[in-house]
Amino acid sequence: MTLLNPVWLLMLIPLAVLWRLIPLSSRLLRTIRALLLIVLILALCGPAIVLPDRDGAVVVIADRSASMPDDALQRQTDAISLIQDARPSNSRLSVITFAQDAAIELNPQEDQFEGFSRQVDPDASRLDLALEQALGLIPPDHPGRIIMLSDGQFTGPSPLTAATRAASREIAIDYRLLQRPGGNDIAIDSIDAPTQVNPGESFFIHAWISTPVETTIDYRLTSDSGPLSSGTTALNPGLNRLTFRDQSAESGARLYTLTVQSDLADPLPQNNRARLLIGVTGPRPLLHLSGDEQSQFAALLQSSGVKVQTAKMRSIDWSLASLADYSGIILENLPAGQIGQNGMDMLAQWVTQAGAGLMITGGRRAYGPGGYFKSPLDPILPVSMELRQEHRKLSLAIVVALDRSGSMAAPAGGGKTKMDLANLASVQVLDLLGEMDELGVVAIDSAVHVIADCRPIGSSQNLRRKILSIDSQGGGIFCYTALHQAAEMIDQATAGTRHIILFADAADAEEPGEYVALLDALQQSEVTVSVVGLGTPSDSDADFLSDIARRGGGRIYFTQDAAELPRLFAQDTFNVARSTFIEDLTRFELTAGMSSLSRLPFDAPPALGGYNLCYLREGAIMAGTTQDEYEAPVVAAWQAGTGRTLAYTGQADGTHTGLLAQWSQLGEFYSSMARWIIGKKLELGENTLLTQDIENGVVKVRLHLDPERLEDPFAELPQINTLRGAIGVVPQPQRISLQWEDADTLKAEIPLHGNETILNTLTTASDGQLTLAPLCLPYSPEFRPGQAEAGRQLLKQLAATSGGQERLDLIPIWQDLPERPRQIALTSWVILIALLIFLTEILERRSGFLSQLRPTHHSVHTDQDATPHKGDPTGKRRLRKSFADSNKKMDLPAAEPDDPGQVSVPKTGEDVLDALSRAADKARKRR
Repeated sequence: MTLLNPVWLLMLIPLAVLWRLIPLSSRLLRTIRALLLIVLILALCGPAIVLPDRDGAVVVIADRSASMPDDALQRQTDAISLIQDARPSNSRLSVITFAQDAAIELNPQEDQFEGFSRQVDPDASRLDLALEQALGLIPPDHPGRIIMLSDGQFTGPSPLTAATRAASREIAIDYRLLQRPGGNDIAIDSIDAPTQVNPGESFFIHAWISTPVETTIDYRLTSDSGPLSSGTTALNPGLNRLTFRDQSAESGARLYTLTVQSDLADPLPQNNRARLLIGVTGPRPLLHLSGDEQSQFAALLQSSGVKVQTAKMRSIDWSLASLADYSGIILENLPAGQIGQNGMDMLAQWVTQAGAGLMITGGRRAYGPGGYFKSPLDPILPVSMELRQEHRKLSLAIVVALDRSGSMAAPAGGGKTKMDLANLASVQVLDLLGEMDELGVVAIDSAVHVIADCRPIGSSQNLRRKILSIDSQGGGIFCYTALHQAAEMIDQATAGTRHIILFADAADAEEPGEYVALLDALQQSEVTVSVVGLGTPSDSDADFLSDIARRGGGRIYFTQDAAELPRLFAQDTFNVARSTFIEDLTRFELTAGMSSLSRLPFDAPPALGGYNLCYLREGAIMAGTTQDEYEAPVVAAWQAGTGRTLAYTGQADGTHTGLLAQWSQLGEFYSSMARWIIGKKLELGENTLLTQDIENGVVKVRLHLDPERLEDPFAELPQINTLRGAIGVVPQPQRISLQWEDADTLKAEIPLHGNETILNTLTTASDGQLTLAPLCLPYSPEFRPGQAEAGRQLLKQLAATSGGQERLDLIPIWQDLPERPRQIALTSWVILIALLIFLTEILERRSGFLSQLRPTHHSVHTDQDATPHKGDPTGKRRLRKSFADSNKKMDLPAAEPDDPGQVSVPKTGEDVLDALSRAADKARKRR
């Protein structure tokens, strides 16, 4: 036994003194008290015993990357079940799943593994992250073991560092190899070309094709402008080279795709198709997208010397690879719905992180009426689009009819359901309205549930809580019932503009009823109806919902993404309010802020034919303002991250351009704004070179400086703004500072994952930014050919480094945990003993029970007089006689009780007997 806190033994000295000073009635009590104090001091000292122990922790690491075989998930689940069933009661099991990230599937505190539930990106194998996390789940100085269920392929840093840490902690790493069959894997081993070329430059593309057997393949090389080369060629076992030649065209980025195909059964067709991005240097054009195909805005810019390229919306995929072809984008009177949520997410990140430019022009389909309020582009614009009550001409009454059927309970991401986002959309309408506007909310499934009557908003907190508390109750949505209830509610409104918003599932809208007659009656009462359908125009009930909007004189909005509902509800509210687009002929003037955008002198411009009523954001440049009562911005601009955004609230070309269309300086006016958003680009010196290359899945950006320079060209270390993303995925920004690789080279390393594309922009503190060509991997690194043997060797190396082994039989892993000494604390048991001793002392002090248990010595008498007999049943006479005889033998003098001069001495026999009798009675009563 050992004492964890032996310093408490010093307390024995003062306690021993107190024990001597405090008297107790008997020696037995003194002994009990001394024992109690000793036991209490022992408890304070923390007694413990050290015993050998094998109870510990086993952590299972399950590889769920794309390189694993198809049945890997089931085999891993079965293996974990075997380990779990063999687990001793005092040991702990943990499960970690990994691919591009590592996640804990089973905590040590949990008892049962219920299956894999965590989502991981399969396009990478970060084995190093999984091992580090597994080591963190095993407590220090605690027996532990790790077992990997993997093929041994990894991306990112080497896992050998983690294996070395495991060996230092005596934690062995075992493995069970799970690999897909190799077979006749014909693959594009690599595809090489310059990452950047000059306009008009010829270059070669080299592709290396690997095959284990002799075969013949068909190949096809295409670019984003069309097919380049195709044919058939014979391959020998090993690596075979294909060479292609091309010539660069305009500046931007070109995407090449190579595909090979063989008659052999290929177990991995994923590596038969490879991508390649090549950047073309030079100034890049602006991309012009318009909601009006007849617009001449782009032609006017081109005639003024601005390089502009117009594209159809259907040709834009909003990927980084396609956006990298341009220096900025102009959205001319284009609704946000045509761009989409993912497109606007990509645009916002591209502008703020890659130094691109954005210009939005006005019109009935732009700004608030176009659905940009609360969109991803809203925060980066230099103007805000709220509805201000002081600028409202008419009050507004809106009744929102919400679908709360069973389909609305489905999850919509971010921990929210479709119903939650519909509630937030209704609150968005509430926030846009003023105190004198009226709002009513009704929820519909198979019946009507009035959430709030249509009445002036006033204090909205209580109404907000009611709306946010709506939840799905099952059933379907009865559209006619919903419209009928909303019509009754809107009929009580007194506002000048009255409107109904119907929200329904485009695949589950029931009960048309007599909706045609109802909508005719609403139209006669000047009540409009818009519909927001959750789904697509091709859904089963989409035509019915579209007809409701058409007959109701409103708009129809379809979306599959419930996250867009707040934006769509706000867009419809803007369209109904009508005060956000001013149709009157309005004069405006250019302010001193225009000199920040252009050095050209401009005459006083003619009047606008209309504009979108917006408000200048703090920190933005006001370059033009209306001369009406609103004094609203016509031209506003600011820096958005590393990029620039500009808002022109007038219509660039159309019916509301007004007299401005006849202005002789209109071309210079528009081109000045377009040139401004391109921004200042960083120009490297003649003796400075910026390069980027892909090495083993890592992009290495290097800035080479002149070795004979007299000073460094930068006051602060430049940074790399990295934007990584894929089609349909919100791009993720990253900022990395360049670090010195040697005396003349600055370097940054950026890992490249899976099918993503990255766009790097070099930024300096004062000299602007320079965007490099986009980069991508040929295909996911999980499908690299010839990795099976390398994976096996890595697992063996990890096991050998840490003292592990390959495990075909998983059950004995618990018996192979290292034996470690374990301290078992005895403090609680010692405290329990002290408590028992304390209770024993109380028992003795109260009853004398232990004293009575001690043996007493009695004289054995054979005298017959000691036996009770008839006439003296208690034997008192013989006791008195016995005491009298004792007195005589001791020659005790007999006192005379009547003698007043002497002390009265009681008669010894009788008085002592009476005293003893009274004491015995008292003791019986006490017990």
